[in-house]
Amino acid sequence: MYISELELQGFKSFAYNTKVSFDKGITAIVGPNGCGKSNIVDAMRWVLGEQRPTLLRSSSMSNVIFNGTAQKNALGMAQVALTLVNNKGLLPTEYNEITIARRLYRSGESEYLINGTTCRLKDITELFMDTGMSSDAYSVIELKMVEEILNDKNNDRRKLFEEAAGITRYKEKRKRTFRKLDDTQSDLQRVEDILVEVRKKTKSLQRQAEKARKAKKYNNELEQLDKALHKHEFTKIKEELEPLKKRIGNADKEKKEILSKAKKLEQEEESAREALTEKERLQSEAQRRVSQLHSKIRDTETNLQITREKISNEEGVIEQYSKDIRQSEQDLKDLREAFKSSRHKLESFDTDLGKAEKNLEDSKERYSEIQQQYAAKREELDELENEFSQANSDLNELQTKRIRIESRLENTEGDLIRIREETEDLEDEIAHVRGEKKMLASELEQAIADRDKQQQVLQEARGKREELSERKEELKDQIRRQQSRLDSVVSEISLLQDIADSNEAFPSSVQFLLEEHSGDFPLLDVVSNLMSTDEQHAVALESVLGNVLNFVVVKTLDEARQAASLLKEHDKGQATFIPLDRLGDSYPAEAGAMVEVVDTKAPFEPLKTLLLGNVFVYESVEQAWQEIAGSSNTGVTLDGEVVTHRQFLQSGSKAKNAGIRVGLQDKISKLTDKKETLASDIAESEAELANVREEYEEIQLDALEEQLKEKEQHVRSVENKINSFESKIQIYKKNIADLNSRREERTRNEDAAREELDQLHPRQKELQQKLKMLHEQQEEKKQTLQELEEERSIAQSRYNDAQLKHQDLQNKVENHERDIRRAESGIKNLKERLKMRSEKTEEAKSRIKKYTSSIEQLEDQLKTLKEKKRKADKQLEQAEEASGKQRGRINEIEKELKEVRRRKEVNMELVHHLAMAKEKFEMQIENLSDHIWETYGVLMDQVDRQLPEDTEPDEAKKRIGWLKQKLKKIGDVNPLAIEEYEEEKERLDFYEEQIGDLRQAAKELRETIEEINKTATRRFNETFEKIRVNFQKVFHTLFNDDDYCDLVIDEEAEDPLDARIEIKANPKGKRPSTINQLSGGEKTLTAIALLFAIYLVKPSPFCVLDEVDAPLDDANIERFADMIRNFSQETQFIIITHNKKTMSKAEMMYGITMPETGISRLVGVKLDEVAEA
Repeated sequence: MYISELELQGFKSFAYNTKVSFDKGITAIVGPNGCGKSNIVDAMRWVLGEQRPTLLRSSSMSNVIFNGTAQKNALGMAQVALTLVNNKGLLPTEYNEITIARRLYRSGESEYLINGTTCRLKDITELFMDTGMSSDAYSVIELKMVEEILNDKNNDRRKLFEEAAGITRYKEKRKRTFRKLDDTQSDLQRVEDILVEVRKKTKSLQRQAEKARKAKKYNNELEQLDKALHKHEFTKIKEELEPLKKRIGNADKEKKEILSKAKKLEQEEESAREALTEKERLQSEAQRRVSQLHSKIRDTETNLQITREKISNEEGVIEQYSKDIRQSEQDLKDLREAFKSSRHKLESFDTDLGKAEKNLEDSKERYSEIQQQYAAKREELDELENEFSQANSDLNELQTKRIRIESRLENTEGDLIRIREETEDLEDEIAHVRGEKKMLASELEQAIADRDKQQQVLQEARGKREELSERKEELKDQIRRQQSRLDSVVSEISLLQDIADSNEAFPSSVQFLLEEHSGDFPLLDVVSNLMSTDEQHAVALESVLGNVLNFVVVKTLDEARQAASLLKEHDKGQATFIPLDRLGDSYPAEAGAMVEVVDTKAPFEPLKTLLLGNVFVYESVEQAWQEIAGSSNTGVTLDGEVVTHRQFLQSGSKAKNAGIRVGLQDKISKLTDKKETLASDIAESEAELANVREEYEEIQLDALEEQLKEKEQHVRSVENKINSFESKIQIYKKNIADLNSRREERTRNEDAAREELDQLHPRQKELQQKLKMLHEQQEEKKQTLQELEEERSIAQSRYNDAQLKHQDLQNKVENHERDIRRAESGIKNLKERLKMRSEKTEEAKSRIKKYTSSIEQLEDQLKTLKEKKRKADKQLEQAEEASGKQRGRINEIEKELKEVRRRKEVNMELVHHLAMAKEKFEMQIENLSDHIWETYGVLMDQVDRQLPEDTEPDEAKKRIGWLKQKLKKIGDVNPLAIEEYEEEKERLDFYEEQIGDLRQAAKELRETIEEINKTATRRFNETFEKIRVNFQKVFHTLFNDDDYCDLVIDEEAEDPLDARIEIKANPKGKRPSTINQLSGGEKTLTAIALLFAIYLVKPSPFCVLDEVDAPLDDANIERFADMIRNFSQETQFIIITHNKKTMSKAEMMYGITMPETGISRLVGVKLDEVAEA
């Protein structure tokens, strides 16, 4: 399995679409610093699912998108696709070739794809899990990761072992199992809480009595009173319902008008937006035409400028040619005059030359005669001089050789002295450099400590910043939730307040008294406002009281009569009054009755007992039926279903906003308190959010990162200095060895020269004696030759004078002849030059004419283009104006539509309120009718029973209540109690069984975790031991066989699967207290040894190495490169490097360049060029 292709577009510096093809074996990626090589590694990490921006050398994930340069705009998306050949089936998929891709948009949206199909990040993570190829596995190694693996601050080292052991999947399964165990324990706790309640309820049902007594007394009177009372309430509600229906009709009519207008406006808005789209399209086209014309005008103006410059240049050429023609004509005139003068002088010199030739011939004969005599004597002297010269030359050569040998001896002695001095200087320098290196080692240790400390500070700052960021988001969510609850409470208060203010829920008579005469009676109020209960019992209370909620409570009977008089006086219908002074102190109430869950103020306690003393709440109609049977009590369910003592059932669908009338003012008061509490909570949350934001901004990660960079740079600087000193020491040692070799050579040369000098002395003495004899013979010959020399000198003088005179005349003739030829040639050249300049001038004039014609054409073309652009600008302006007007029209429509929608919401709310009131009245009518039908089997219209004239409805209700109380005292039977008990017992058994299942599930999950721990620990230990043995072998290969190394697990760790792994390495006899004290190269080799030890156990199909060979010297580079070559049989290597030796091992090579600032390009590199370099 191997990577076959990597495709990047818009990722970091790769702005353009770039494809990198790979093959098996070793591929090198090279290029200068800063050209984007490491972005290839980042792209591979990113497409494999890396989620940490810091590992991608970015502060945020959006930074991976190409951010633009001065010449190219930023892009909106980054995309990377990685294609792998799955020929060995290492990936759990049926495809032989898999392409995974990742995209990220500036909006923050991202997507993952496998073979072009959208997938989740989890799918990609699971695809590569335990293969050694995930984003944080050992398939991608950077130089900084070498340090991280050795430092092991984030337990990175252990992750490599886990990936090799294939237990990552087990650890993930263990996490999921722990989560399931937590969920199971939560479910167990929840079921146990439910079980407590179910047991309590079951015991309550067991305690219910089953005895029953039937009672028939009072039933007839109760039936007559009940029919009359319900008929009275039915008639009253019908009267109130008619005006409400008219209001609903008017509201529906207004609703249809609003909907029609809204639909019309929406259609008009849609048409306007379509028109705007068309106008914007026309505007875009006009803009495009203006841009094209502007570009053409700019090009035409450029061409026009270039043509004018050409004309200017040609005019300059013509001017220069004109000057040359005038100068040449003047030169031609001067040459012709010189030609005439030279011809005249030449004729006069010819006569004098004849006389000089006759005198020269006579002098020459006399000189020849004496010269022959002189030559004979001279020949004899020359032979002596030659012999003397040869002897003298031999002597000089001998002396020169002796001097050269002596000079060589002096130079050799000087060289030996200099060699000794240079050797001493180099030895002193080595001692000095070693001292400096020792000082730098201490400085390096401190620099590394400072850097590690800064890394810790930065890590803590990042952690704190992440915590604050999470807290900030939590507070924002909390504020949104609190604001949502506040809005809901405010809306509910508004609805309840509207109901309370409008009094629409009450009959017109009650509305009249509440709105216009509430001040006339101190305790005037309705029953619904005097009683309150919790939400659970509100529907039941409203249903069981029914119209009683509309009864008006007054202090005395006189006040009731005054209020009734007001109703008669203003013709406002009837109302039912409850005088408190007629109620007495209290009424008996049975234990468990509904009065226990209803609250009211002290003066109204008797009223609550009177109305609810014999009313009981049940969970179902069946239970109520069973309990109420045979008693004078009334049963009601939480859903508002009522069962009377006569076994009448009031039931049906629950009305909207059921229960809202009960304790309306109390609800408003509680909701107001809740609103204030929520507002206070929001203020506290916002204050905390402001503090969190301030604390978040105070953490300056950029400054801390910059400080870390400075400290890392300092570490690298000190390491470079140490390496530089080590290189100097090696160079100095080599120089000393060279000097020793030179000293030995100089000593040998000195001995040979002294031996040769001793052999030269006898030969020198012999040559000196021969020279003395030859000198005496020379002196005799010179005397004779001197006499002849004087005679020869006189003859030669005469001959020379004649010769000089003749030569002078002959030179003058030749000079004038040469001047004549030169003048003729100059005249010819000037004529040709004049002709050539005239022709060039005409050519330049012809070109000027051609350029002038081009200028006229370009000016006409420019004029035409400007006219077109003016029209296009006007069209663009018109299109922009049309688009602006259309947007204005859309804004007007939107404003009008917004107003119509507001009216629609108001109308809908009104319709809703009216419908609720109508539904309530109809429900009350239906309940009254159903009650009569279900209780007595007759229709409401068939009931003609009226209340006695002297009996008020309240008195009838009081009488009914009294009758029911009597019936209750007689006792009744609840036939459903046993059935409900069996159901509850069955429910109890179910929950007990469920608890057993949950406990068994928790036990099985714990056993699963234990099994996972055993399997993962066993696999890890087996893999660790194999890696440990391989590490020692590879380490000894890279270093020496006697160097110590080992891998050790922390045996004191609580969880073996989280125990730290320590690396011990003592190369070259060193004894560092920590591995961080090793040199950069040694640490790199140690990390490489660990990496390849893992590969020997579980090789990754591919390995990306990012400049990990940078700290290595030449010798270690060779070992590293050879090891890469050996492992390339099983693993595909992609190496980013600057080292030529590493490059030489590559089978394929790519170069990364940056021809444009900030934009990386991929180029091919020839391997033979790298080999030559």
